Amino acid sequence: MRRLLAVAALALVASSVPALAQCASPAEARRAVAAGKAAPLSVALRRAGVSGQVVRVALCRKGRRSVYRIGVLDRKGRLRQMVIPAN
Repeated sequence: MRRLLAVAALALVASSVPALAQCASPAEARRAVAAGKAAPLSVALRRAGVSGQVVRVALCRKGRRSVYRIGVLDRKGRLRQMVIPAN
């Protein structure tokens, strides 16, 4: 029952978050950084003041902007999901 509630809550949260139009494959993300269309992840993290262990990353488009969707483990071990500018 607990697992069912967790899945239902996750589905509700996912449906309420505006979808990002398109996320790049890892190869596309590397090419975007190499071409200067997106900042390297380390630079974007530093600019945004993100601390913690990054466990998930995707380079995506949000309107006209490039953004990183990241999952970060904080000091207490909680997973925080963020969207930070990639420029």
